[in-house]
Amino acid sequence: MSLRTRTLFLLLISLAWPSGRATEAIAPTAATTALTPAQASADLELALSALEAALPDIYWHQSREEWQTAKAAARSKIAQVSDAEGLWRILMPLLARIGEGHLSLERSEAMKQHERDDGLLLPLSVHWTERGAYVIAGYGEASDIPRGSAIVSIDGKDTQALADELMFAATRDGVIRTGILREASGNGYGELLYRMSGSRPRFQLVLKARDGSSMTRDVAGVPAALRKGIKLPPAPTVATLEWLDEHTAYLDVPTFSNKRYRAAGTDFAANLQRLFDELDRRGASDLILDLRENGGGSEPNESVLFSYLVEQPLHKYAAVEARGRRIAVKDVDGKPFETEVFDDDEMKTQRRLPNGRLTRRNLPPEGLMTRWSRSAPIYRGRLVVLAGGDTFSGGAELASMLFHVRRAVFVGEEVGGTHEGNTSGYRWPLALPNSGMTLRIPLLQFRFAWPGLPHDRGVRPDCAVPPDVMEVGQRKDAAWRSARAILRQPWTTPAAVICPVETIEASSGS
Repeated sequence: MSLRTRTLFLLLISLAWPSGRATEAIAPTAATTALTPAQASADLELALSALEAALPDIYWHQSREEWQTAKAAARSKIAQVSDAEGLWRILMPLLARIGEGHLSLERSEAMKQHERDDGLLLPLSVHWTERGAYVIAGYGEASDIPRGSAIVSIDGKDTQALADELMFAATRDGVIRTGILREASGNGYGELLYRMSGSRPRFQLVLKARDGSSMTRDVAGVPAALRKGIKLPPAPTVATLEWLDEHTAYLDVPTFSNKRYRAAGTDFAANLQRLFDELDRRGASDLILDLRENGGGSEPNESVLFSYLVEQPLHKYAAVEARGRRIAVKDVDGKPFETEVFDDDEMKTQRRLPNGRLTRRNLPPEGLMTRWSRSAPIYRGRLVVLAGGDTFSGGAELASMLFHVRRAVFVGEEVGGTHEGNTSGYRWPLALPNSGMTLRIPLLQFRFAWPGLPHDRGVRPDCAVPPDVMEVGQRKDAAWRSARAILRQPWTTPAAVICPVETIEASSGS
């Protein structure tokens, strides 16, 4: 063996063999979210190209002029971006103004780690309603702030200004506020505030206690780990039925997700059939349907439930459209990014329009109808629906269908989805290569076949009962009690209902 070969051999052995003494562990690399302005610009332009190519109608909830103005404003800020967080603060308001709640921007793992490791957040859990913001719990120097205290201002901004800012901190349908208010409730507001403006070592708070007294506090921001999650009672995973008296039942339908039903070892359609068989067998004449936690799920489960409440099938959609079978764009360097919307089998259900777009044929099993066959038994008694900002996607679709046929009395908040429809279905998870964020773009426009509400708004309650801060996590809260009171009235049509006194008091403030 030559000297050179022997030396190389010994070197390899020394690298592979343990040294016999403890070695120092290599510290994990700290999360970095640094970006150059050029990298941020490239991600922004890719996002803009994908949005304009993939969304069936980017001007459904905004004008062309508004979009052009917003794009120009975003581009003008790119030169100051130095990290992914800065890009998020430019891109998220742009997405929010599009008015599509199924559109989302997922932060990178490095951004999430950066927030966990270095973020100083608002030391409060906050409950938001359209009437204001209220303290659920405090942390660190704010731990003694009483629950239920109303927030008057934070760092000199009153709650109206703070709520206006929230409209550009997350995506939402149309101009509906309630969905974002639900997302911002609990620890969500502190996280959104951090993403909008970064760490804050201190916060100036002006509050009003429930006894009417005012207080001003200067409190330190806290790390995310110190903001303990609010413990809430477990919500049902599938639809459940509870009898309140011999003729009144409470049906809680928290989701339309087939995945969640499979995880619970059951099937949505079979479970629903069993519950409506029970309602029929026991002769229910009054029903409370709780959709407050129902953010949708699997098409067409919202229509399946509708078919047990309304006998006549409904022509639900005016159209279900996509831009094309495939969507393709290129980044500033010419690199292609693309996604497939429909496979070969799905194309059989589509018809090409003169403008090149695809529209769903009105054929079973889905088409444009609620259902092609009637369900049985049909519940024909009185119906009160509990709904709110978390009633979204398929949940909001069901609310719109029931509102359209005037089938129910609605109690709670405005639902989170617009009455004219939504853009949802398949989504394109587009990874932005420089920031690591993922832009998820919905690809199907579900346009409903009815008018009836102001554009950009959702079904509003007949009796407004915003959730109260002192009843967070309780399903049998003021809205539920109002529903019970409504069913004690001798009405036969929703228009004849008189909102209970508790409803009027609740709507005047939490």
